[in-house]
Amino acid sequence: MTVRLKTTPDDFRVRELLQWQEVPEGNFIVHLLHKEKLSTPEALSLLVSEARVDRGAIAYAGLKDRQAVTDQFVTIERRAVELRLANLRVTPVGTTDQPITSRQSDGNAFTIVVRDLLPMQAAQLRRSMPSLLKTGFPNYVDDQRFGSLRHGQGFPMRSVLLGDYERALQQLVAEPSPVAITGDVKLKRTLQLRWGDWDACARIARGPVYQPLFQHLIAHPRDFRGALECVPQRQRVIHAFAYQSYLWNRAVSRLLRGGVLSAQRLRITTLAGDLLAWKYLAPEREEKLKVMRTPLYGPDGDGGSPPFRRAMEEELRLAGLDRESFLQNAVPGMVWREEPRDVLIKPRDVAEVRIEPDELNEGRVRATLQFALPRGAYATMMIKRLFAPAFYAAPPGGRGRGGYQQGAWLRSGDDGNDED
Repeated sequence: MTVRLKTTPDDFRVRELLQWQEVPEGNFIVHLLHKEKLSTPEALSLLVSEARVDRGAIAYAGLKDRQAVTDQFVTIERRAVELRLANLRVTPVGTTDQPITSRQSDGNAFTIVVRDLLPMQAAQLRRSMPSLLKTGFPNYVDDQRFGSLRHGQGFPMRSVLLGDYERALQQLVAEPSPVAITGDVKLKRTLQLRWGDWDACARIARGPVYQPLFQHLIAHPRDFRGALECVPQRQRVIHAFAYQSYLWNRAVSRLLRGGVLSAQRLRITTLAGDLLAWKYLAPEREEKLKVMRTPLYGPDGDGGSPPFRRAMEEELRLAGLDRESFLQNAVPGMVWREEPRDVLIKPRDVAEVRIEPDELNEGRVRATLQFALPRGAYATMMIKRLFAPAFYAAPPGGRGRGGYQQGAWLRSGDDGNDED
């Protein structure tokens, strides 16, 4: 079963829910940033260049989707800016005494159009909503965080933790994507063929992303750990969080095996494999999950509540990792910290699902959903839960190498890395 998300940017609307204290004499001007077909960093770059704002004066609470119409807030120190571009509007809406941060976020409100549905699929969507509203769904990280799998890189962070710095560097800079169509694919394929000839690699890859690391390898031919530090920090952080999120997903799915009855088990399909969800939970099980501590793993923490800690330790063992892997193989920007993440979430402010003919797909219908989720929760995961089959039903696609599911069950126009 395949349904469509983000056929048009207007099919996926996100409105940030943010609390700030209005301070009339404050030095920080709160702005509403309305964007379309822009990531948050791209929108901020436009703001800096078009309005001549110092990038260091801008603060924001979270990243928002590129393939969407989104409203979020930013503060600009000591400047009120009005900007009107084709795909970006910036408007002052208040004043406060501190730059905004993610701690002020109440999450996001979504209006999502799901297209290309058969009437029976729309009926399933409506039937699934009551159970989801009653007992919630697992707060899994969705495919937006696993672009490295879509593009054939695997998890460079795992290679780092295993001490294989050369392999991690290859995955980051010389692993051509099987799905991308940009010139970067040809470059990576060439680097792959000339790997080890650092002078040749430096001549081939002349950009600012590649030159520092290949110049480092010319001077220090076997110092792959040092070369990793030349990879842009944002890229290192993204890949580190991707693998941390993957292990969290696997640990949660393992945890749920012991508490969800077979008849209530549902399958959530992701790029990184199938995950277990529930249709209904027994009340006592729901209460346990609500109070259970289920943090993202970090070697500095205690691992959370004992049942979750055991599940995570088993996932680490299966990956060939232990606490010493993190202490011995640290690379700046690729260091994990234990961070809280709730395992069970429920949407709020849910409107009645609206079913209408799909004007873009003859003979099909579209469903419009409106709801709000806490910060860090994925609206696409909620959609997957609404359409999830029984866990023991035949999977919708073949199984790929390493246990990764090949092909996205839920088609989307974007595979970027968004927080929400």
